[in-house]
Amino acid sequence: MTGRATDLETAMMTDDPASTISGTIAVVDLSSKCRDEMFRLYERYYDAADRDRFEHDLAEKKTVVLVRSGSGDIIGFSTIFIGRQNVDGALVNYLFSGDTVLDASRWGDPVLLRAWFRAAGAVKASLGGGQLFWFSIMGGHRTFRILPNFFRQFFPAFDDHAAPDLARVRDRIAAARYGDHFDPETGLVDFGSSQGHLRQQWAGVEETAVRNRHAAFFLRANPFYFRGVELACIAEFDLRNLKRYGATSFAEGMAQD
Repeated sequence: MTGRATDLETAMMTDDPASTISGTIAVVDLSSKCRDEMFRLYERYYDAADRDRFEHDLAEKKTVVLVRSGSGDIIGFSTIFIGRQNVDGALVNYLFSGDTVLDASRWGDPVLLRAWFRAAGAVKASLGGGQLFWFSIMGGHRTFRILPNFFRQFFPAFDDHAAPDLARVRDRIAAARYGDHFDPETGLVDFGSSQGHLRQQWAGVEETAVRNRHAAFFLRANPFYFRGVELACIAEFDLRNLKRYGATSFAEGMAQD
């Protein structure tokens, strides 16, 4: 089941711990208890987790996509920032997804992705028909694989999914956000010291790359993921560019009042 934004801080517990409630909540409406739960979940999966940096990053964001279990525990979240960037004289809108984590017991469950696509659809609707891009810096193959699994074209990619014309948009956004930390030749964002990266026991990219071509591409594109280097990626949020499952949730978000 899904919940409205105002339900998420006080979600009713159910008799079914496998059930979930999901939706969005404004960052300014997060309680200290909720922030504590989010950080505990984050540091369970990420090395170099720092509470001050976590709070600083959260303060930049506008919205959190939040998932709770039937027992009321936070089991997943993703943070969202909406920005605008001048690209060759035109302003483009982008959704930047920041810290994102889902409890490993729910990997393979689309609950967080569905809520995230609904949130993106609501943002798209608010633009009144204007373009909206998803910009993200990715340190793990599971996040990267959202691109081929849910989008028809994106950048970077190793096959005909690739849309090189998106590279210019990605590069402008990445350079504006990260300055010299971003290398447009490789698409990598390297902060030197890690700003937070998946703990090795959760990364699993080398094992997955043997059987998954997109994981293999991610590993070639970002061989330094293990020390917190991120790969800058972009795709357009548009129903014509979304595959079936992403399009369904995105359209639900666009239709929300």
